[in-house]
This record gives sequence, structure tokens and C-alpha cells, in this order.
Amino acid sequence: MKLPITGGCLCGAVRYEISAKPISGFNCHCRSCQKALGAPYLAALLVSAPDLKITGNYKEYATIAASGHTVYRAFCPECGSTLFGRNSAFTELRPVNAATLDDPSIFQPQRDIWVADAQPWDYMNPDVAKFDGNPWH
Repeated sequence: MKLPITGGCLCGAVRYEISAKPISGFNCHCRSCQKALGAPYLAALLVSAPDLKITGNYKEYATIAASGHTVYRAFCPECGSTLFGRNSAFTELRPVNAATLDDPSIFQPQRDIWVADAQPWDYMNPDVAKFDGNPWH
């Protein structure tokens, strides 16, 4: 994987750079991600917070996760692209929306999480590990 990994929003107002290899990759099928994205799941890279450098102004929307922790979803206020997030319980980690990478083909999910909330029409790769909820709790 070539570093840095770069990405940004649809209009280009917000850009980011990931300076180290991601810790993990996952697909989150929770209802909160479905509603926030208008899609069946969030495909995300999990990166160390210090390795994520962001340029441009973004806004955050806070929600309470099923775990009871606060999840902050960052988006571009100009075009609305959902870019990255943070969780009040895991401040050293940042999920980054894989679809916003300049080269999204590098994304390789290691797990599907919150599959208990997955839609019946959502096909999941059978070779990827499945978890009914959050495997990190």
C-alpha cells in the first residue's frame, strides 16, 4: 500500500491524508450508518488519529451509538459528503469512509460489523468475518 493515502469530498473543499498503514478495514451495517449514508453500509478504514491530517472546514453531527457512546460523523458542509468520524470511547482511532479515498480500490475489509442490522437485500462477501454487533467492545 502506497503512503500517504489521500481522499476528500465530492466538491474538493475538504481533503485528508493518511500517513500510516490503516489498522483495519470494516463494513458497518448498523442502522445509524445506513441512515447517515443513505446506503446499506459504511465501508471504512480504521486509522490512528494522529495519522489523519485534514485540510478544509468540515462539520460534525453527533449521535448516540448502540453502545451508548457518542459518534461524531464528519461531513463537508458544501457538498454533504460523509468523510470520517470519531467515537467518544475510542479517541485514538478514526474511521475514514473508504468511498471517499482517491483510490478506493485499495480498501480491503477484514470484517462486517452490526450484521444483525443488515438489510435482507444487502449481499455480504462470505469470506469476510461477520459480527452481530461491534467486535471491539
